Order: sequence, then structure tokens, then C-alpha cells
Amino acid sequence: MASQDGPDHGDSESRQNASSRGQERASEEAFTLTDLITAMQAMGETQKEMMDTIKELKNAASKPSEEDRRP
Repeated sequence: MASQDGPDHGDSESRQNASSRGQERASEEAFTLTDLITAMQAMGETQKEMMDTIKELKNAASKPSEEDRRP
């Protein structure tokens, strides 16, 4: 009987995991168009900030520091 308890327990876990995955998929599909637009706008703003930071870093790296300019 002990050998039958293992597979039953495993089957129960796999059913629970499958159910959980199904619920995750359902909640993922629950996004509205407004949610997606808001997320895309936020990502665009973040991308702009990242590009500005990269430009600043490039400019800072290309300019010699005061220590490098001293004879």
C-alpha cells in the first residue's frame, strides 16, 4: 500500500500545479487595453531615461578630468 501512496500524492501535486498554472494564465489574460497602454508608456519613459543616462556617461567618459589636464 505504501507504494500506492506515492503516486497518488504525486498525482495530487501535479493536478494542483496544473490548476495553479491555469489560474496564472487566466489572470495574465485579464489585462485590459488600458493596462497594456499604461505599461508601454512606462517602459517608453524608462527607455528615454536610460538613453539620457547613457549619453551622460558617454560624455563624462570622453571629457578629460581636471587631473588629466594638469601638466
